[in-house]
Amino acid sequence: EERARMMRDHGVVGRRFAGAVTQVISGSIGFDDWEWGVDLFADDPLVFKKLVYEMRFDEASAWFGEFGAFYVGLQFSPSELPKFLDGEVPKLLRH
Repeated sequence: EERARMMRDHGVVGRRFAGAVTQVISGSIGFDDWEWGVDLFADDPLVFKKLVYEMRFDEASAWFGEFGAFYVGLQFSPSELPKFLDGEVPKLLRH
């Protein structure tokens, strides 16, 4: 019951970023140490910093938060790969 309350409050923090961040919960297939992951997509990586910063201070993160590595990248169409490999900025996909 108490954990459910903490997770609900954790969700309230996350919902403040609705529209700026898309979240996908992914499952693991045994290639790493984690059972699942939280995948975040946004047009501006600064949003991730703000979101993670705010979540650091909620009770659920204090009790249950165990953070692995963070990976950040650019998402673009496969047709843009030659441009990227030539050192040019590819046309990015928007979320």
